[in-house]
Amino acid sequence: MESYEVTQVLLTVGTVYQVRKPRTEEAIFTVRGELMSTTPKFHLVEGDQGKLRADLTANFIKTKYEIRAEGQVLGNLVFPAVAFKKTLTLTVGADEYLADGGVFKGVFQCKKADGSVVLEIKKELSFRDTFLVSTTDALPLEVGLLSAVAIHSRFYEMI
Repeated sequence: MESYEVTQVLLTVGTVYQVRKPRTEEAIFTVRGELMSTTPKFHLVEGDQGKLRADLTANFIKTKYEIRAEGQVLGNLVFPAVAFKKTLTLTVGADEYLADGGVFKGVFQCKKADGSVVLEIKKELSFRDTFLVSTTDALPLEVGLLSAVAIHSRFYEMI
């Protein structure tokens, strides 16, 4: 599994995340949220201002998220509207993965039917909201990275 850190940047206008390899300083990707939007919308770009790789959009109540690249749907995330545990369903093509983040633990694992993990997202304890995203080639990289942003948007943002 390949790992990345998705970290929210503090003191920015709008929501911004930087994506790095663990324990490095160079941002490989940046995710920028749209300011003044009625629904959450994010754009994944290469580097800081580079080529657009994918978009993440959500409904108003943050229960359904869609990841698109070049006009094609890469994946969908669905969160229950009311739940006692943090759960999600990720759909990529014909494959569907259920992930259970528990009540407090903040670890989401999307597994194949045989039990092998294709995506793991862990919320790390830090001053800034940081997620360790580990993914395999079974999922597009954009799906793994933007799934972490969706989890943060749904469970950890106050607005």
